[in-house]
Amino acid sequence: MEKKSASQRRLFLLLSILLLLLTPGGSAQMKPGDRRKAFGEARASVIESLLGILYPKSQLDWDSQLLRIPGENPHLFEVPVYVRGSQANGGLEGVATVEFDRKKEEFIYEAQSFQRSDNPAFPTLLVVFRADSSGHIQKYKKFMLDPKEPLTQIKNFSIRDWSQNEWPTLDIQYDTDVFSPSSFATIEWRSIFDANSGEFVSRLPLGITRKVRGGPEQQVVFGVGRSSPNTVQIGTRFGHETHPYTCTDPCVVDAHLLLSQWVH
Repeated sequence: MEKKSASQRRLFLLLSILLLLLTPGGSAQMKPGDRRKAFGEARASVIESLLGILYPKSQLDWDSQLLRIPGENPHLFEVPVYVRGSQANGGLEGVATVEFDRKKEEFIYEAQSFQRSDNPAFPTLLVVFRADSSGHIQKYKKFMLDPKEPLTQIKNFSIRDWSQNEWPTLDIQYDTDVFSPSSFATIEWRSIFDANSGEFVSRLPLGITRKVRGGPEQQVVFGVGRSSPNTVQIGTRFGHETHPYTCTDPCVVDAHLLLSQWVH
């Protein structure tokens, strides 16, 4: 396997800085209202509308980044959202995910260091929506991304097409984390997801990062090509190792079968 790339280390540093800036108290210079302004009016209004729909009677406090839901302790919220103009209604359309309290990130950090022996589930909620020009959601659908896997993280998403069907197809780049008391592996995927059926149309691996207790972290970056109508070849970027994978076109690769071919 190849070593972790410098670009990944730079990405981790960038995300760490971003996390610091978004943490309450992380930027001493922020004034009341600055956090909401940083999202822009349309995106902020969509987030407010979405949280109000998903969690009725909740109260959102932008400055503390807390969502207060009746009967629960306040939640630190994060709502990554993709928004674009909609030709269908002249308003907005997009896709969003909601995370609370950074529990997933904390678990991943500890599991990568082999400090966790439990096996909690952290499903990833996705919501596709259409809103008016003010950002008030008029139509939405929610579903879980890859519900068979207990630990997934979205890295990037966008609408691929929303022209012919009631709901769109999405481009989603995300990670699946597979862990045990002695190893932690992350598969990075490039996928197309159909919000009409709630299923993947296509899912191909970009790479695997793996760490074994007591050993260094290793990474392999994939190149994928079709060799026959029923087979794709998944190999390292420079062709040092290649494995055939039985799959029709379009192809949805299984995480655990992929790991069984590459992790020895």
